[in-house]
Amino acid sequence: MKKLAILLLAALLLLGCGGADDPNAVFVDPNAVQGGGYGDLYFEAEGVRFGIFDEAEPVLAALPEYRSSFTGETCAFEGQDVYYYYSGFQIMANMIDGTMRITAITVADDTIKTPQGLYIGMPEADAAAAFPKLVESDWNLIDGTALLSVTVNDGVVVSIVYTPSSMEG
Repeated sequence: MKKLAILLLAALLLLGCGGADDPNAVFVDPNAVQGGGYGDLYFEAEGVRFGIFDEAEPVLAALPEYRSSFTGETCAFEGQDVYYYYSGFQIMANMIDGTMRITAITVADDTIKTPQGLYIGMPEADAAAAFPKLVESDWNLIDGTALLSVTVNDGVVVSIVYTPSSMEG
């Protein structure tokens, strides 16, 4: 699983990263950044509740030690993307206005169920019943600073990712 995540990350970096002149690059307005502004689209692991644009340091300190980390070129922020890999999920953080903030949360496998009731491998009909607002908006939902994107393939949830709502594209 770890190798797959690294390969996917490398592919994303090769396909989507460019500089400020890259027309495909996506940038987040630092003035719109605030922790806790994600409404109902938060994530919870090991009793720690967190979401998009929360300060990374207190969240990382409250969670058990991450299994590994990776730092790479960023597509949307100045500096670098820093990935923290936990069992079942990963957190991406970036420096924004001098503070390291959470900028993405990815459910990595079927061992994690989101507070919204979603999990990898969940049948599409069950996901639609659990969170109907998500289905009505083509499996993408924005609440405050967060965008929850769910990918369904062949009737099964295959991807769950939280990102800043201003990064949708």
